[in-house]
Amino acid sequence: MSECIEHREFIPVAEVPAEMPGGIAIHYYIRWPGKAQEITPASLSQLMKNLRDGKWKNIFLCDDDCLEVNFMQLESGGGLYALQFVQDNGGGSGEESAWFSVYDPEHLDSEEETDIESADGQAVIYRGDATTDKETVMTAIEYFIHTGKLWDGIPWMKSWQEWVEE
Repeated sequence: MSECIEHREFIPVAEVPAEMPGGIAIHYYIRWPGKAQEITPASLSQLMKNLRDGKWKNIFLCDDDCLEVNFMQLESGGGLYALQFVQDNGGGSGEESAWFSVYDPEHLDSEEETDIESADGQAVIYRGDATTDKETVMTAIEYFIHTGKLWDGIPWMKSWQEWVEE
């Protein structure tokens, strides 16, 4: 008989790059409901302005226009920001199919729900999976677009499931 075990690991802030890298590694975004849009050097500054100004409350970022594998997602509202990166969304298990999210240590094990309206209209976002640190979240998003990697200047909670035989 096998059992699914959920793992959690906390990745602390590491050394932060002195300046934002150039280039674009993540080429598509989508805002629900809508279609995938290409991220270009010309559109990147407007995209970030819309997020920073609060005009856009949600966004998915991915390097393919299907937005299915290795994507970053932001859901926000009421001064809270839930930022998550899903690695290998192919339905696998184990550490290679992990998801990373921002977190609030003071609410981490709380079942308190936020008032954030999820883009799909169904997901519940818990307070422990959100932060009030808007600028750090915006920097993490911009860094991800430029590099395709998670920014080390924000603490991440890494979670994954693994099937083990009893």
